[in-house]
Amino acid sequence: MLLKTFVYTQQRKQKFMFKHKLLAILIISGLLFCGKGLYMQSKAFVAQQLLSFAWARHLQSGQLYKAWPWADSAPLAKLTFPGEEPLIVLSGATGSNLAFAPSWMRASTPFAQGGNSVIVAHNDTHFNQLKGVKLDDKLQVSTYGNARLFYQVTDMKIVDETDISVIENNGDELLTLITCYPFDSAIYNSDKRFVVTAKRIKDDRSPLTVAMVNNELRQY
Repeated sequence: MLLKTFVYTQQRKQKFMFKHKLLAILIISGLLFCGKGLYMQSKAFVAQQLLSFAWARHLQSGQLYKAWPWADSAPLAKLTFPGEEPLIVLSGATGSNLAFAPSWMRASTPFAQGGNSVIVAHNDTHFNQLKGVKLDDKLQVSTYGNARLFYQVTDMKIVDETDISVIENNGDELLTLITCYPFDSAIYNSDKRFVVTAKRIKDDRSPLTVAMVNNELRQY
């Protein structure tokens, strides 16, 4: 029995390492053969796959894992828009982090702490999804331990890059998403920002749904 368990564990490790090596090759291939725009899209996509593997390992063991050895930080949360693939969020809105994933601003409130939690990302990769967001849409953030937080979009607006009021605390528990504006534009370093504000709401899932999801996570 112990031998079978050991063999199974080694097989899983080998499979995991193979995926990492394969995706690393894809990153290098994108660098060598793609144009700048396509390369950015490819890098963002591949990075999310690696980050998703690291997040899955966290859900299994409770430990924090970096998606690649030179990463600045481990995955912090998972952000989900209606009808879109989830996005893994990194901690710290540094230039290197933003090249790979949406990033939580460390100067803002941590998730579930009662203030304004701010996530930023580039509009030509991960936060291109924001152009499809509508008022009253429900967003979900999963944090360490797979605690699930639900938010409802209450406001969308375009502001100047110097407008810091959108990241301030106003007494409500908010999720603020920020990206450059306009979307799908050749303009780089725009001085406009597209801001989505969502207010935290109660988990409206039924107890049966919650139990089923938790059971699936234990088997992940």
